[in-house]
Amino acid sequence: LRIYDLQPYNQFMIHIDVLSLDNIAWKIEKPVIALETVPNQFKTIYVPVKVLGEVSGMVFIKDENGTKGQGRISINIINSKNELVGEFLTEGDGYFTYLGLEPGQYKALINPKQLENLGYSSRPSEISFTIEQSEFGDIVDDLEFVLEKKTD
Repeated sequence: LRIYDLQPYNQFMIHIDVLSLDNIAWKIEKPVIALETVPNQFKTIYVPVKVLGEVSGMVFIKDENGTKGQGRISINIINSKNELVGEFLTEGDGYFTYLGLEPGQYKALINPKQLENLGYSSRPSEISFTIEQSEFGDIVDDLEFVLEKKTD
């Protein structure tokens, strides 16, 4: 994009529309850029874009009638520093998705307090996964948890 006929030695603010990027995994952290024009010159303006990853999967509940998807289950995403970076609920059919993970190592687990309150256990208790660095963002879409009633 080239902009012509700007007054030299003036300061301008460029506002970038964060929703105008070609990929949903791209994020601009600082969408406002300040610049000063110089006469008879073009300036290259670099816009740093952070590429994020996505994780998705299913939560099933197992009982005497079989296995079916379970909604409103709280999933926690923990990074390699043991910090909570995401918390969300499953959809009505048990499906979940979360976009916004930087490249790195993570683990997903069912919220332990919710499991305790419901009297269920999760198999597996946690799932480790890696978001790879990629130009278009990475997707990990094979996480599955099965909830079963705790036996005394």
